[in-house]
Amino acid sequence: MLNKIFYYYKKEKELLTYFLVSSFIVTALDLYGPILVQDLIDYSIPNKDIPKFLKYTSILLSVYVIRFLFSIFSSYKGQLMGNKIKYKMRGDLFNKILSQSPKFFQEKQSGDIITRLTNDLENVSSLLYRGLEDFLFSVLSISGAIILMLNFNVKLAIITMLPLPFAIYFTIYQNKKLKIGYGEVRKKMSSLTSNIHSTLRVIFFIKDNALEDEKIKKFNKNNKKLLDIENKNVFNISSLISGINFYNQFTQLLVIFVGGYLHIRGEISFGIMVSFILLINRFRIYLLRLMSLVDTFQRGASGISRFIEITSMESPSTGSIILSKPIESISIKNLDFYYKGDQILKNLSLEVYKGQKIAFVGASGVGKTTLFSLLKKNLVPNNGNIFINGECLQTLNSNDYLARVGIVDQNEHLIDDTILENIKIINRDVSDEKLQQSLEFSYIKDLIQDLELKENTKLGENGINLSSGQKQRVALARLFLKSPDVILLDEATSALDNILESKIINNLNNEFKDKIIIAIAHRLNTLKNFDKIFVLGKDGILESGNFEELLDKKRFFYNMYTGINT
Repeated sequence: MLNKIFYYYKKEKELLTYFLVSSFIVTALDLYGPILVQDLIDYSIPNKDIPKFLKYTSILLSVYVIRFLFSIFSSYKGQLMGNKIKYKMRGDLFNKILSQSPKFFQEKQSGDIITRLTNDLENVSSLLYRGLEDFLFSVLSISGAIILMLNFNVKLAIITMLPLPFAIYFTIYQNKKLKIGYGEVRKKMSSLTSNIHSTLRVIFFIKDNALEDEKIKKFNKNNKKLLDIENKNVFNISSLISGINFYNQFTQLLVIFVGGYLHIRGEISFGIMVSFILLINRFRIYLLRLMSLVDTFQRGASGISRFIEITSMESPSTGSIILSKPIESISIKNLDFYYKGDQILKNLSLEVYKGQKIAFVGASGVGKTTLFSLLKKNLVPNNGNIFINGECLQTLNSNDYLARVGIVDQNEHLIDDTILENIKIINRDVSDEKLQQSLEFSYIKDLIQDLELKENTKLGENGINLSSGQKQRVALARLFLKSPDVILLDEATSALDNILESKIINNLNNEFKDKIIIAIAHRLNTLKNFDKIFVLGKDGILESGNFEELLDKKRFFYNMYTGINT
């Protein structure tokens, strides 16, 4: 953990140097104040020396003003350093997250990922700036105050510091309880956040089924658990603050009692007594800062730990081979895939070439979508391989390969932006002519004409302002705009009406007639012009052939098409 902290400190070493130097100056000026007060009281007031009195008060005022200016400078540089480190860490974390495989996102809740990028890094930034500041000021000020006290009077210093070990023990003891309490608060807060996120994610389902009361009950239950844990911490926090204040008042009483006795005996001056009281007040302030540092440290350390957990993960191999020409063939050889011990795909072998259209049909759970995930490099086969132009798929550079593949699946993946931006995101360098052609082929133009803001209409989160069919047309427009070598269609037209579906399929066939098209479909009549249809079952390929051939066989495909249960 320390190596990672120092790594980011080194990136901002100039700001760190400014911050450290100014912090030392502020601490030194803090400690110089009581020395000036002692001189002011002992050497100017008793002698009624007005010039000396004005001199000391002027110096003291100057010290406070300079301290104020350096404090602003220190705080500014420290906060700037914390923000820049947070900026770099967030960028590194986001890049690392995006480099992970889809399996990572299946295993991690989106709420947890968002928390790591936002709240966790806020806590880390606070630790790297505020935590460092509190630690430096507290240690330097307390150490400096002890040295000054010993320099003023050893006897009074020792007596004054007698309660200090008890105060430190009390602070550590209370902080241990607070640490446990804060840990529980974070757990309950995480649970509440996940509850809110999961509710908002399916808010329309909840509304459609009048499930608000059930969700409110669950939220209130989690909210009450959080309140109970927070209330337990209230007593510990109050006890700690009150205990430190008691230590301060008790120590001041000791100084007045013992210091007064020593003053009467002529062993110390009145100015030293006042300086002792000022230094004791420093103790109280910095003990409170050390107390707050515990929570800052716990939150920050937790954030750094969760940051390291992600950034230390190995990014999946993206492959290194760049294809020298367009994709002309896909060969699947003896492919097996298992999921949690269950075999999903069994000894699958087939070949498809440029200009061919093939489709996969079959019951749910036989591996159709899994095969697409393998073709998208989202999964790795347990046995066998997929070859692209004779090269093993896993050795191909992922960015280069996926740039040649167009995908329209059951999820439209729309962003909260305009229709035009949702389409152009797939190809920013496209010509206006190509863009207009894509809009025509997907029949988006008809949709745009009916909207008040035309192509600049905002779609809302996940395209909430569009129907399912309209979302699919946006996804298909992206496909036409990309002009890939391989087209993967997973129920790509399932939400369209029959007439519009027929028109768009005709456009697909014409536009991509010299490409490789691989489709998954439950509406079997859309596959009439496909070169080969593979019927998948739990034992692999049950039968294959074109539309007419499969109907003539009167086996699995025929039964599916005619609705006969087998």
